[in-house]
Amino acid sequence: MSLSPRHLLITALLIGSSIWSGCASLGDAKLSLASVAALSPAPVATTAAAGAWDARQFVAGHPGAEIALGTGDSMLPFYKNNTLLAVTKLPIAQLKPGMTVVFKSAEGWPVAHAVVERTAEGWVTQGLHNSQADPMVMTEQNYVGVVARAYQLDVNPMFALAQSLSSHRGNNVAMLAGGGTL
Repeated sequence: MSLSPRHLLITALLIGSSIWSGCASLGDAKLSLASVAALSPAPVATTAAAGAWDARQFVAGHPGAEIALGTGDSMLPFYKNNTLLAVTKLPIAQLKPGMTVVFKSAEGWPVAHAVVERTAEGWVTQGLHNSQADPMVMTEQNYVGVVARAYQLDVNPMFALAQSLSSHRGNNVAMLAGGGTL
């Protein structure tokens, strides 16, 4: 049986996507969507207002909890851009591969990625959509917490805030037509 050029291309794409997605190898450790889905909270689709309300309620009931906004595509397909995260401080020794954590990068920026494995130096982390592990390990010093709740917002929360502010009398907030950028 011979395959048409179209079938060969589709087969090559399927093989390539299975190699480059789903798992990233770090020694014997594997990061997969299934492991993250099993140990990280699934995002709840919601409006920006309802997500913010729910996240604030969660934080109010959990001392030390924080709210973070996930931006970018490193955790696709599990967490999309503009996912609001409620983060709690679980002891770092209780972390398990597949949990989504928030930590500070070398530059001081908060990063939400999945735990891959524990090493002598600290925890190896990686974004689901990234082909390699993060360049630095997560330790007690840069660990912020574990994601306890996730809210996939229907709009960019900054755009929703600007709309809300501009709708109140006396507020002078310029809105760009069509959601453009400044």
